[in-house]
Amino acid sequence: MNGPGAEVESGPTAVSPRAAARGDGLGVFTLACLVVANMIGAGVFTSSGFAMAALQDPARVMLVWWVCGVWAICGAVAYGGLVRRLKLSGGEYLFLSRLVHPAVGFLAGWISVVAGFAAPIAVTAYGAAVYAIGSSPAARPWLTPLALLVVVMATAFHLAGLHWGAKAQNTIVVLKLVLLAAFLGWVFLLLPAEAWHGPTEPREWGRWWPDSGPAWMAVLGSMSWIALSYTGFNAAIYVAGAARDSGPRVARSMVLATVLVTVIYLSLNYVFVYGPAPGSISGQPEVAAIAAAELGGPRLALVVRLTIVLAMISSVFSLLLAGPQVYQRMADDGVMPGLFRTGANGVSRAAVLAQAALGIAALLIAGLRELMNYLGLTLSACGALTVLSLWWIHRRLPDAQPVRGWETAAMLVYLGITGGILVGSYREHPVEFAAMVGTFAAGGLVYMVWWAVHRPRAASTAGGDAGEEG
Repeated sequence: MNGPGAEVESGPTAVSPRAAARGDGLGVFTLACLVVANMIGAGVFTSSGFAMAALQDPARVMLVWWVCGVWAICGAVAYGGLVRRLKLSGGEYLFLSRLVHPAVGFLAGWISVVAGFAAPIAVTAYGAAVYAIGSSPAARPWLTPLALLVVVMATAFHLAGLHWGAKAQNTIVVLKLVLLAAFLGWVFLLLPAEAWHGPTEPREWGRWWPDSGPAWMAVLGSMSWIALSYTGFNAAIYVAGAARDSGPRVARSMVLATVLVTVIYLSLNYVFVYGPAPGSISGQPEVAAIAAAELGGPRLALVVRLTIVLAMISSVFSLLLAGPQVYQRMADDGVMPGLFRTGANGVSRAAVLAQAALGIAALLIAGLRELMNYLGLTLSACGALTVLSLWWIHRRLPDAQPVRGWETAAMLVYLGITGGILVGSYREHPVEFAAMVGTFAAGGLVYMVWWAVHRPRAASTAGGDAGEEG
């Protein structure tokens, strides 16, 4: 395995020299679509119901969406600072293995494989099935087969090559944004005020600022659900090696897409928590369908369901585009089997198939609410480790551009909010917090076993080479 700082200036990427010469790498639009598709998935259409049950106040639910939006934008800025200085595919694994230590990088890769992609693929595909055919007793036997079909379809596109997977994803993302814009335009511009069933007067909105320790713990605990909706802001870093002029373009696409998605999230969730009566969405996963039905009746609910199905399908596409890049980078570094190495067309078919297989396995065992909480918590902790690596980047890359003041400020805000999420989850969701700690511990154990097996082999190989040279 290469040590920290290796392959910084050169090394395998997802684009062949011929493709680079033609300018066939991923551009800002495709990268931004990847981020949008990764972010707008199951979380935004389900999280507010769980948060409403915990907070019992629409205004406090919106407060959490605002804080997590700031968190995601700061994270996009900090990740952009990293990718400007280390322009290869591989995500958190790449940054942490090169800038901190191979063991820490392996942990990040482990988290990406176990929690970052497989479980979200399962949750999102299942969510697409629920919104497509409903969750009535008659529909339930068909939910898992339909979700499996979504995963298989996305896998087939990506096996055809990076180019076709990106084109299919871009088309779905554009359709999704058009439908979301039409829904929001109708609600805010054409819907009469009397159609809103939630609180309409400021004095009825409640005290949005928590006024006690338990209230703050409830807010911080709810952030793990909603943070999951924002965690896809970093999706573009996984294919940085496939981008033209990768550093600036990937950084720009992440920030622009995250700001756009934050605006969409705040607008949508204003409708979700103030459109219907608060009690009707409390604890319910299908908040979008409930809000649409109460505001506009069955026809609007049908349009919203179609939009959500497209959103979740595009999210599955993006997860299957980004996830295999981690396998490929780890295989290139020798910490995963060689069959996952980057292929001639920028895609490792074995990595795509492995990611799809893990997603299907998670689909068969996943539970929605607890899994969302675990994912939000685990991915936030892994993201904090990655952002923190920006702090000492010059220790590994002394020739890199100095970290700017606004990048440092973004890093500190991101780390501070992540700390709040961890504290709140420790107090409010101890089982999921323990599962997160266990995931990190399992990754450390796997790395120790791998190192114990491969270190003697590497030493004997080095000795044999020295003997031949002698």
